[in-house]
Amino acid sequence: MKFGLIGRNIEYSKSKEIFESQGFEYKVYDVSCVEQGIELAFADKLDGFNVTTPFKHDIIEYLDGLMPEAIKSQSVNCVKVWGDNYIGDTFDGRAFGASLDHYISNHDDWEFDFPHNIAILGNGGVIPSILSNIHETIDGVDSKHEIHIFARNPKNDELKLSDFNAKEFDLIVNTIPFKSKIDINFNNEHKFIYYDLNYADDTLIKKAERNSHCSWAIDGMDMLERQAEMSFNWWNE
Repeated sequence: MKFGLIGRNIEYSKSKEIFESQGFEYKVYDVSCVEQGIELAFADKLDGFNVTTPFKHDIIEYLDGLMPEAIKSQSVNCVKVWGDNYIGDTFDGRAFGASLDHYISNHDDWEFDFPHNIAILGNGGVIPSILSNIHETIDGVDSKHEIHIFARNPKNDELKLSDFNAKEFDLIVNTIPFKSKIDINFNNEHKFIYYDLNYADDTLIKKAERNSHCSWAIDGMDMLERQAEMSFNWWNE
């Protein structure tokens, strides 16, 4: 079986390594536009492929259909070849949620709790899926939660990244690509979790861990591996 990945400036991706370690052929299409990636993936007759930054929304117009989660988030990170049709889904939110739940459920301080004040850094294509998962999780929790999105170029109700103050939050999710070189002052004075979707640079992970109140500092590799497993299972249904 042949799989692949479409994205831009993705030379750091570990997806190829993950799939090839399981004996599968996996091609990486590092392209300047989504049309180019689509053409290459179709020409190579892949059995399925993943989609990453910055094409998670743009690819939708080239697909024949979407699964419910992709419709809700208007974001696609996985495409399945279904006969002559190409169907999109997203496992970003589910992989993130499963990963975060794994850490929370295995830490005494968080076992019966969920972070109340949540900060998401960045407003890229992964955000709708992450937000959807967080909202689904907290809908069943009987307590007040606040979610704030901080971005360099905020939209609608989002806040400026320069106004972010880590100590106000007990869950910080960084979705900003590591090449953007942001810095965070982890001045937290209470327990907190730092989740960085990046896995190619551990600078901020190490910085968070130096704060004695940090319960977990998690990089994006766990989420990536869960996404890969979910993608593979769907491709083989």
